[in-house]
Amino acid sequence: MRTRKTDREDIPVLKALWKEAFGDEQQDIDLFFETVYPNAAGFCAEDGGALVSMLFALPQTMVREEKQRRCAYLYAVATKKDRQGEGLCSALLSYAEKELRKRYFEALLLSPASEDLADFYAERGFVRQTGAKKVILDCAQPTGQATEIGVQDYAGLRETALWDIPHVRYDKAQLEYAMAGGKFYCLMAGYAMGCAAVKDGKDGVRAVVCELLPGTEGLGALAEKRGAGKYEVVSALHADDGETWCMLKWLVKPDPDFEPVYMGFSLE
Repeated sequence: MRTRKTDREDIPVLKALWKEAFGDEQQDIDLFFETVYPNAAGFCAEDGGALVSMLFALPQTMVREEKQRRCAYLYAVATKKDRQGEGLCSALLSYAEKELRKRYFEALLLSPASEDLADFYAERGFVRQTGAKKVILDCAQPTGQATEIGVQDYAGLRETALWDIPHVRYDKAQLEYAMAGGKFYCLMAGYAMGCAAVKDGKDGVRAVVCELLPGTEGLGALAEKRGAGKYEVVSALHADDGETWCMLKWLVKPDPDFEPVYMGFSLE
């Protein structure tokens, strides 16, 4: 087995492994490689000339007030199903970490898909940061006002809401990828301003709120635009009693000012 960086010639094989591992729609897989992959670092493991494991490191920034730390979000970590349990993922993670250190990244972030995977990453030095819960909230009475906005305006409102909270800043391409098919809103409830990232709901749920800042009190303003009813809200801002949402591994001396760090989106 050997580990190496990916290149554009690998994309068809990477897409096939992605499809096998996650079962995503082809259009969603294509969207990642068209929008996010060009700015990401890809790593893979080969055995007998066949690509058997992959991961992508997306450049991000951890921010708190005026302080910033350069980090990489490890995404779409996958191994072929018939090769799992052979240590390929562990070897690939070690290789990626070494290469990212060379590029002066200060920390690694990821969002495990299950608690079992969270345990796997914890054994490799990642520390749980924030949890998340998906809750159904019933908004019977719309209050306030919601205005649809563009991705860059949303990014600005998000930074304002999270100014003094350690958090991950997403670039335009990552936000658009995370919210493909969704919408961004500015929320006004009285004199309080907030923001929301929203996708259409189903099965009686009016909408799925992927991020609602600074808190759920802005739901009434969102309902002014989307209508009264049930909303599925992803609550991931220091939800310590929820499922593991964000994990962090420092590649330099740990900085307690950035823990726990809030990630918000997991680029699902």
